Amino acid sequence: MDCDLKFRNLHSEDEVHVAHPLEVAGYSEEEAASLEGMLYRFKHAPHLFMGAFDSTGELSMSTHDSKGTTVCVHSVCVAPQQRRQGIASRLLGAYTESIKQYNAREGEKVIERLAMLSREDLVPMYRRAGYTCLGQSGIVHGTEKWYDCVLCL
Repeated sequence: MDCDLKFRNLHSEDEVHVAHPLEVAGYSEEEAASLEGMLYRFKHAPHLFMGAFDSTGELSMSTHDSKGTTVCVHSVCVAPQQRRQGIASRLLGAYTESIKQYNAREGEKVIERLAMLSREDLVPMYRRAGYTCLGQSGIVHGTEKWYDCVLCL
């Protein structure tokens, strides 16, 4: 496992361009976010867009309601050759901690929960990260069944 990873918010649109191929590698064609969609998320909510970076600074990772209290995690992607090393779990932990710190800086619980859709095979990983699986989602995205997962802060 690479212990030199740093988890931080993305700093530029260039980093979003580097993250997009990970999105494409992690999801089927109909499920992967478009580059335009990822750039939109970055532009409107940069404090919610995190990646994993190695010691050289390389990145390993349709509307925004600025008053919303739930953050929808759109993607957790790890390069295929680096999967099953705990990176996604560590990224989720770092992301959750960054949201808690954001709430602390604001002096109130601005963000009350994190929510995501998960494929069935990944539900155990999200449970280990503290998420609760609410069951099969009513949302249809691509051909797989999706499950609603939430983490109350």
